[in-house]
Amino acid sequence: MFTNELHPRISRAALLAAMMVVALLCIPTVAQDTEQAAPARIAHVRLAGRILDSPPGFTLWPDAGKSHTLRIWLHRLAEARRDEEVKAVAIEVDSPRLSWAQAQELADAVGRIAEVKPVYTYIPAGESTPYLVASAGTEVAMDPVGSLMITGVAAELFFYRGTLDLLGIEPQFVQHGRFKGASEPMMRTEPSDEMRKMFDGLLDDLYDQLCEQIARQRDLETEQVQETIDRGPFTAVQAQQERLVDALVSVTEWRRHVAEQVADDPDEVVWMDNFARPVERKPDFSNPFALLGALLEGPEPDPTLDPTVAIVHADGMIVPGRSGEGLLGQSMVGAKTLVSIFDQLRQDDRVKAVVFRVNSPGGSALASEHIYQAVRRCAKEKPVIVSIGSVGASGGYYIALGGDEIMAEDSAMVGGVGVVGGKLAMTGLLDKIGINAVQFTRGESAGMWSSRAWTQQEADRVDQLVGHTYDVFVRRVMDSRDEKIDDVDSVTEGRIFTARQGADNGLIDRVGGMRRAVMAAQEAAGLERSHFITLPRPRTLMDMMGGGDSTAVPRPETLSADTDALLRLSALRSPEAAYLLNMAMWLDKEMLLTALPYYFRVSP
Repeated sequence: MFTNELHPRISRAALLAAMMVVALLCIPTVAQDTEQAAPARIAHVRLAGRILDSPPGFTLWPDAGKSHTLRIWLHRLAEARRDEEVKAVAIEVDSPRLSWAQAQELADAVGRIAEVKPVYTYIPAGESTPYLVASAGTEVAMDPVGSLMITGVAAELFFYRGTLDLLGIEPQFVQHGRFKGASEPMMRTEPSDEMRKMFDGLLDDLYDQLCEQIARQRDLETEQVQETIDRGPFTAVQAQQERLVDALVSVTEWRRHVAEQVADDPDEVVWMDNFARPVERKPDFSNPFALLGALLEGPEPDPTLDPTVAIVHADGMIVPGRSGEGLLGQSMVGAKTLVSIFDQLRQDDRVKAVVFRVNSPGGSALASEHIYQAVRRCAKEKPVIVSIGSVGASGGYYIALGGDEIMAEDSAMVGGVGVVGGKLAMTGLLDKIGINAVQFTRGESAGMWSSRAWTQQEADRVDQLVGHTYDVFVRRVMDSRDEKIDDVDSVTEGRIFTARQGADNGLIDRVGGMRRAVMAAQEAAGLERSHFITLPRPRTLMDMMGGGDSTAVPRPETLSADTDALLRLSALRSPEAAYLLNMAMWLDKEMLLTALPYYFRVSP
């Protein structure tokens, strides 16, 4: 019985209420989860612009955000795969300019994401290479009014003998390697049987690769894809009927479409725009001194930490001197630059391994030998893994032989073990335009590199020199690949192969892109993780103002700025012209080249 004797001011009802509160507090309760589920996050990547194989050189007006290296794109896609907060990835494949080998590597990266989370790709319209990237996604959407230009594989070669005959120019070339084809664009009006056979083999394998990759990524039969391609190109509706795309969605509705696939409430989705895009350092235009300093010094280079894997690029024609630009803006791989880099890496204990990224059709035979020797010396001290991009042929393959292991994407061009030397005899042209060339010489063969044609004795001497260089090239192949190649004669003589064919005949060790090469380098060095540096570092304005031998290709003294500008404009739609002009420039300087003597594009 309760009384109020001790607490006269507390009523019996209040006391009962207090006791009930204490009792409720003592009763075990089940914790209620009041936290709301986190909204679904979608990583958005827009694949556009030119995909660079190596970092760009100096320019006063960089196209920031429009051109990134393949390594940057691979890094962004890898980040999207690893980020646990990202529920899905949305990739706009917006007409990127990329090679077939780059498309294969990016498609592999997209496919790796699709193994762990959905990937929604969007292609407004496009050709085979952008489509190869898009078709690796979980779902492929296309603009209803777009078109898909998939028609097969084609290569085009140009033969100039008819033009040279009209001009009165006599081509004089010596080549070693029956399949080299070095002289054919200048000496013939159509390809030889050997060249036809070689290109038939290349295109057969490349066409198989195209059909097999589309079939694998779209869960189709290869024979079905071959029949489909023969019906191309396609409207968007036809592409969906052929199961090349899954959905037809306008660009304004695509985000809503993706959000509806990812979340019950599409309005709650969080879009992570421009996911993992690198931060661009913008110049301070308000401070002229800071702006000048930024132009002179260029971007701050990555530090060399311990442990580091160095990625060294050889992108372009191989020449003596330092790397830079050639005629019409083509990239040049300078032997002096590469030799210096590999010597420094060899002696730097912080660098544990090297990935040598080669994307070159070759060039100077002597410069190729110098780079090969530098790579080989470095490989004796630490692992050097060679990664071939779109092409590592002729001199490009020569320098790759110095590494411990050679890898390449399936569609890359490898091989081309052959040598060419020669000139264009201009006497007939000079006669036609009324110019009389008078020579003053001392020595029986002193004028053999002038405008006149060779004597038979001079031609024989050139043949001996070309043959000697070819023998050295073959010896380098045997030194590096002898245990892996069953029949050296079957892979030399100037023959070119796809990387997939090269892996079968021993020219390379295995197919794979940059990601696999980096992993192989880390594994060879016993590293689980590492820092990275990229070399050569982009040339700065200070480098260009330094003079000396920094220019890769000697420019003719008579070439004015206006003429150079016109040449650049005329070559914008003709990379063939740019390549052949640089070839002609170097043939005038060096007699022996280990280079693809023709420019050809394989269009998937």
